[in-house]
Amino acid sequence: MFTVLIVDDEANVRIPMCRTLARFEGVGEVLDASSGQEAITILQQRTVQLVITDIRMPAGDGLQLAEYIRQHSLQTEVYVLTGHAEFDYAMQAMQHQVAAYLLKPLSKEKLLEVYNEAYGNYRRRMESEQVSVIRSRALLEKRMHDLLHGVPVPTFDEGLIPPYATIRLVSFSTKDLRSLGETSVRYFIRECAHESFSGLGTAAVCEEDRLITVVLFTEHDDKVAWEQRVQEISKWMEAKLRIEVKIGHGGCTKEISDLGLMYMRSMMSLGFNEITRKERGDSFPPIIKALLKYVHNEYANEAVNLSDFAQQFQVNANYLSNLFHQEMGLTYTQYLTQIRLTEAKRWLRETNLKVYEVCIRVGYKDPAYFSRIFKTFVGMAPGDYRTVEHS
Repeated sequence: MFTVLIVDDEANVRIPMCRTLARFEGVGEVLDASSGQEAITILQQRTVQLVITDIRMPAGDGLQLAEYIRQHSLQTEVYVLTGHAEFDYAMQAMQHQVAAYLLKPLSKEKLLEVYNEAYGNYRRRMESEQVSVIRSRALLEKRMHDLLHGVPVPTFDEGLIPPYATIRLVSFSTKDLRSLGETSVRYFIRECAHESFSGLGTAAVCEEDRLITVVLFTEHDDKVAWEQRVQEISKWMEAKLRIEVKIGHGGCTKEISDLGLMYMRSMMSLGFNEITRKERGDSFPPIIKALLKYVHNEYANEAVNLSDFAQQFQVNANYLSNLFHQEMGLTYTQYLTQIRLTEAKRWLRETNLKVYEVCIRVGYKDPAYFSRIFKTFVGMAPGDYRTVEHS
């Protein structure tokens, strides 16, 4: 809202100017003050885009007011009113970066000219800031999408990450994994989800063909509010799509590096794996079938990697990596981690092996690292998981 403040100790000057300005198109509110000090009190409480002030007033003159505005509100434009006899004094106003000084009496035409200039500057500034916000949001969502798929944020983009104490993740998909609809429908759902979750912190919404994933950065975590918002958005999506929507909970973390694991957790709870995606792999390309078999046979080998497999089968590693991601919905590394941690759950359920022994059996050397990623992926530490499963 464009707000104007008129400051003049003479009411017969101040009030008519306020009335005239109030009739101009685009003006949201016109405030007035009879002294510089009264104007400063208003500015401490309100955001004002344009100030027109007399130069000489009791209790704080126009120059003192202009100096205060330059120190505390750089985007507020200041115009100073003065008489011919005060010309030299008025020139001092330029030291305080006022837009211009205006000779009294101020005509309606001149007032409109001043307003149009200030309002035009305000509109251009708002449009520029809006474009900047849109670009920053789009880049943040692109980087979050990369993180979900195991691609780290480049050092030069780390400044995009908002301040946070906790990160939460949730994914939404239709129960039978059908498409979320046309591009316009998915865009509408994404924008509404962004608006809703932004009330809890900084939200990044990543949209893919069959699911929408929300990453929320929050400095003051409120689990109850989060869960309530998740349920509300799920029901809203069901009403719009007219089909049941499933929720994939990814959990929460304090480490941004955990996002890939949280995404995998949400994907698994939604049913995104090789069995549900394409009927046990019957429709996968032969090279992907072979790679899946390789992973299932060799996951316990710490050195198992896609490059060795690609070299063995004489396939370009980058091509194979992209094809695997396209077919599986997960990167090769994410899928390998999923297999390892799923097997770790089985060993913990069905044997009395110690945690470090399970760690080694599924291809990890560092028990501390294994416990951390297991907790992120499953939602509890390995020992707690075993206790719950055996209770």
